[in-house]
This record gives sequence, C-alpha cells and structure tokens, in this order.
Amino acid sequence: MINSKVKFFKALGDETRLTILSYLLEHSYCACDFSSLTKKDQTTVSKHLKVLVEAGILKYEKRGRNIIYSIKNEETNYLLLSLGIRDIKPCCDRQQASGVYSVSEVCPVCKTENRINNTINESTENRLGNKAKNN
Repeated sequence: MINSKVKFFKALGDETRLTILSYLLEHSYCACDFSSLTKKDQTTVSKHLKVLVEAGILKYEKRGRNIIYSIKNEETNYLLLSLGIRDIKPCCDRQQASGVYSVSEVCPVCKTENRINNTINESTENRLGNKAKNN
C-alpha cells in the first residue's frame, strides 16, 4: 500500500509529467501529441508516460497505430484537480489562456512568439465579422 503511494507522489515530482497531466485533465491525447505540448522528444515523453501509468495515474488504449492516454478514473481526476494540476501549463499556454499579452507580443517568460493566440484571435475575428455581415 505504501509503495503505491510513493510511486504516485514520485510521479508528480517532475515538471514534464505535471505538464502532461495538466493537458490530460482537459481531455485524452495521443502519445504523439505530447512531444509538441511539452517540447520534449518522443523517447523522453514515452518514459514519462510509462511512469504515470505505473503509478496508477493514467490508462491507455490502442486505437489503430495510436495510443490514447487519459486519466485512470474519476477519483484520480478529482484528486489531481484538487491538487491544482490543471493550472500547471507551460508559461505561453498559461498566458494565452489568461490573455496576459496581446496578439503580436512575445511571451515575457520564455520569449516564444505568440503564434497560437494569433490564429485563435484571427479566426474569432473572422467569425464575428461574418456574423455581423449576415445579421
């Protein structure tokens, strides 16, 4: 019993694994998606996913050639949410969600250009413009 709790808490002791969990609290992801989300190579991501599965935090399902990961169950989901893990995201994702900086700026923390937000804002503006034209 104590060994499983040790594995659980050790699994939470890594920034990359916490980032993976923060995304999985939103919805399931293919293993191949985590390289771009975490900015880590696929081998590293696979090792982190294995630790999370062995700790009893994640489950996975094969769909064709893809492996889809998700939080193991509702109890684990609730526990992770209560620990505030949903709010752990790389600095750019966190700032894009909160609207800390505008469309054309660079992230003040990691100096990454805010390209995703540009796409979202442009798309939203186009939809709003089309609705106004149609009304």
